[in-house]
Amino acid sequence: MSEKYVVFDFETTGFSAQKNEIIQIGAVKYDENNQEQARFNQLVKNQRSYVSTEITQLTGIKPADLLNQPTIEEILPEFLDFIKGHLLVAHNAPFDISFLYQAIIDCAITDVEAFRVYDTLAESKKLLTMSSYALENFKDLLEMNDLRSHDALNDCLITAKLYQYLQKIEEVELSVESEVTDEEVQLDLFGDSSDEITDSLRRKLNLPITKALVYYQQNLELKWERFEVLGISIEREYSVGSSLNIRLHNSEKVKIHSDFLKEMQKSNFVTIMEEEK
Repeated sequence: MSEKYVVFDFETTGFSAQKNEIIQIGAVKYDENNQEQARFNQLVKNQRSYVSTEITQLTGIKPADLLNQPTIEEILPEFLDFIKGHLLVAHNAPFDISFLYQAIIDCAITDVEAFRVYDTLAESKKLLTMSSYALENFKDLLEMNDLRSHDALNDCLITAKLYQYLQKIEEVELSVESEVTDEEVQLDLFGDSSDEITDSLRRKLNLPITKALVYYQQNLELKWERFEVLGISIEREYSVGSSLNIRLHNSEKVKIHSDFLKEMQKSNFVTIMEEEK
């Protein structure tokens, strides 16, 4: 079923969300009919890492271009408002999502909705046969060779066209599989209504099998508090992880992306967060 979505892409100073940072945010918003609604394109001033010659050659962004740009603390709330309530679409989405989550943590932003994510890289590998699945290699197929790659906004436009192309293929496949009942589809998309943490659920979400699961959040004093996770239910599955509802010890329920919950299970999670302040 069609839904409104935002295609987004980050240009960064490197590959590590903890050590590097976002220097350009590009995003394009579409309605349920694939009609463009709005664009978001903003350079971001770097604060903890430098723009190398290699990054400049790749993206065209020079250190001087960023000197008078807003910081991520200034621009992130506006971006979160732009994407709120929309499916997020990205090519190699785990990379961009990791930088988004790190920026949210660095900016001490709370009450962020659980992101729903569609990865065009993962889906294209399922549905298409290509010599390479790098985004720039789809430009011939999509007739978009006039756009320069590794510009956040241009990459969004290419990814949007790819997403729409993949959706058409998926619609054909769904019509072929129409024998599946509504009840089976419901179970497949949303899972069992129970929030019991079973071994099979842990494996499905790539969570530790043998130890108690934990959830961290910052209090008003920006100190990390640790809570045991007593229940997990899958709200919806996407090509990149799942949107989860987790139940804590005081029956509080929290929405979170499965990849972020997985990161919280690392023994040095808080240390990493503190070091990156």
